[in-house]
Amino acid sequence: MEKNALAVVSEQYFKTTAVDDWSYLGYLDAMKPYFYDYASIASLKSSWRKSFLAVLRSFEKCQDQERSKTATFLINEKSNKQEISEYWNRIEQERALKAKQLAVKNKTQSSALDMLNVATSNQTNQVIKLLEEEELDGPSSKNANSNPDPDASEEDQEEEEPADEIDEFAMDKGNSDKISNGVASNDSDNINFVERMEESKPMSSTCQRPWILRSGTNVGDKLTSYIKTIPEAQKCLNLAYWNILDLTDENTQMKSLFSTNDWEEMVESFNNEVKLIESDFLDVVEYFFDEVEKVNDKDIINAIDRLTPEIIETNRKVKLSDEEKNVISILRRTVVTYDENLERVDLPISEVDFDNAFPNMLAKRFLNREELKMDVGEIACWASAYRRNEGRSVVLRARIGQKCDFRGTLKKSINKLEALIGLRSGGLPEPHRKKIYEDKVDISVAMRDILYTFFKGNSKAPSSDIHSTFVFGIHSWDAQHPKNTLGTRKFLRTFTDLQTTLNTICEHTNSISLAHSRAHRNRKRKNPEQAGEKGGSFGNPSQSPASKKGRNMKIIKHESFLD
Repeated sequence: MEKNALAVVSEQYFKTTAVDDWSYLGYLDAMKPYFYDYASIASLKSSWRKSFLAVLRSFEKCQDQERSKTATFLINEKSNKQEISEYWNRIEQERALKAKQLAVKNKTQSSALDMLNVATSNQTNQVIKLLEEEELDGPSSKNANSNPDPDASEEDQEEEEPADEIDEFAMDKGNSDKISNGVASNDSDNINFVERMEESKPMSSTCQRPWILRSGTNVGDKLTSYIKTIPEAQKCLNLAYWNILDLTDENTQMKSLFSTNDWEEMVESFNNEVKLIESDFLDVVEYFFDEVEKVNDKDIINAIDRLTPEIIETNRKVKLSDEEKNVISILRRTVVTYDENLERVDLPISEVDFDNAFPNMLAKRFLNREELKMDVGEIACWASAYRRNEGRSVVLRARIGQKCDFRGTLKKSINKLEALIGLRSGGLPEPHRKKIYEDKVDISVAMRDILYTFFKGNSKAPSSDIHSTFVFGIHSWDAQHPKNTLGTRKFLRTFTDLQTTLNTICEHTNSISLAHSRAHRNRKRKNPEQAGEKGGSFGNPSQSPASKKGRNMKIIKHESFLD
């Protein structure tokens, strides 16, 4: 770069940057796009330092007092040699990286051109050889080809004619395969420049409580063997790769790993340990929905809004308590809001609009705000963010956690456990099934990260208590049930049971945290030889990647049985 151009570029930094933000490192960052014009780091250091000081001296003489004082201060300030040295070391690494990438690219293109040249030469030689043979054979050869054997069938003739075309196709295919392999091998040299943390650490199935079935099958060993057979391109979309055992009938590959008896035993064990706790379903709920089904008014929203507790008392001839009246008021407002949102649906509708109008709205109405802190929107799971940044260098940019659309944190939980997360797959019309499946993987990984973070934070608690912990995930897509069907009552009952179960989970996890705390407090007084033992652990679940049914609404209940 010429000196005049260098001065212009340097002055541009000081003109576009606030005086208080002037610094040598900031100046170097602004000049970074021009560094690659220089042959060596030594020339970079001298050129840009001189340019920086030259511009400052010009500002030192200007009439602007603020600029003049700042320039004088920066000229006299002693630079942090270690910080600047580290900066230039990073620049040198970036330059080396760029040079190597360029060399790999050139090598790939050169190899492809060489292969193409060889293929073209081979084709040319074959054409020349055919022409020479035809010239030597003369017209007799041509007549022989033009008069095929009358005894030969049409199929034989058709098979003989395209022989040259088949050879040519095979040759072209072989060359293209070589070119593809050449590119692939060169790309594999680049793997050092792509951050693939799931490959940097070997996956381990070590855990404190292996799952051994009655038949003697070790579930962890089965999964470990299966993970090794997953193609590289499919790893991140396979729940087994994330050390998650999918016990639904949708995953036929996972099911084929186990015998029928083993599969039934695992499903039975899961259903016995992970289930909703049935709550007391008030009769007043049935009263309300019975009255809703009787509504025939065209203005159905106002008709439902008029279903006050007093009207239900009169129609059912019962006396309602204050709690039951409050339940009716909540139900009435929820159904009215639901109907109003349903009337405003104008296809197509975005994921965010539908999520806020239906799933998130219903969750906020039916779940207890005093027990559960509910956040909605495009938010990250805190436990997942912790898991993805564990062991990561502080000089690297932090990773965000798995995203979710609903996050329910237990307010009274010692660990602030994210016991409920929700994810919406698209708005309306219904998205492609690939989107639904990818979101299923995302929410499952987030739930795994929540359990992992909780397990690690309470590793001194009894193993049996830790491994009986589970969390919930709600994955929704498509439309919701109409307002006056049995599906609505089932939905309400499910959420009522869900809130009761969340309260139980809160008590359970708090007792685990207290047990972990007592273990730390007593580890020197009692059983000092067991101080290093851990009660429960996930081992080393795979890292996050570098590069991501019932219909209507489905609750996913997740527990780690392997770790």
